[in-house]
Amino acid sequence: MLSGKHVPNSLEAVVECAQANVPRLEIDIQFLRDDSMLVFHDSSLEAETTGQGPVTALDITTARQLRFRRDESVRVPFLEDVVDVLRGCDSVLQVDLKLVEPFTPARLERFLEALRPLGERALIGSQSHWNVRATTGHGYHVGIDPTLQWNAASGNAEIDPATPSRRGIHGLWDDAAIALIPGRPAQAYLRERVTDIIGLLPGASEWMVDIGTIKQIATLGLALGDVLAELGIELAAWTMRDQGRDASGALLSELFDLGVTTVITDDALALASYVA
Repeated sequence: MLSGKHVPNSLEAVVECAQANVPRLEIDIQFLRDDSMLVFHDSSLEAETTGQGPVTALDITTARQLRFRRDESVRVPFLEDVVDVLRGCDSVLQVDLKLVEPFTPARLERFLEALRPLGERALIGSQSHWNVRATTGHGYHVGIDPTLQWNAASGNAEIDPATPSRRGIHGLWDDAAIALIPGRPAQAYLRERVTDIIGLLPGASEWMVDIGTIKQIATLGLALGDVLAELGIELAAWTMRDQGRDASGALLSELFDLGVTTVITDDALALASYVA
């Protein structure tokens, strides 16, 4: 979403971004029961669309009938629709995979083929690192969101029950045994966990980390973006919302000081004006 005039994840919003040749555009992908790939964030349909029930129960025929509640003249697009729009611009497409169960061979092949026209302009990311790992070696950039390994605020309903269930001695939610070892310096613990998580997706060119976790790690004396940069990995912070020039400007400065290279937001124009 760029200007805010269009429904998020709608094709109209994508067209606006493509016409502006934005550096990067993020979309969410849900797989349907026939392996079609719908551009949609939530796991259920009621809140955002004219449909009912779980997204995964749909097939392509029923999904084509969906309309957004915000504007019922707007349909919910498919991944192939977005790729077609982006063929004629330089924008990078960040695909946030909402799929939790491991890829089937058919789903993986269909997903990779849909992104093929974009080549290196596709960035695949997810909290489900096992699915991102399956996409490596095919010419796309990949990234990991480490929320399932550690985070500052457990209890995210979308990833529950997989989210960490206990808080470590340094304040982060983390089920790893090392998080509970007394006397271990915070910075040593953090660097060891970075190494652990890199091992889950060795080919990652970027981490996508929520702002609260980045700030919590900073209170422990570590700039996460700087540590990742030493290893050739960039840091994207999600999801920032406009809080006005002073508050947003201060937060942007803080994030950049912590080594963040990309800020994920639904308020891109406002935040860009503060940066300028």
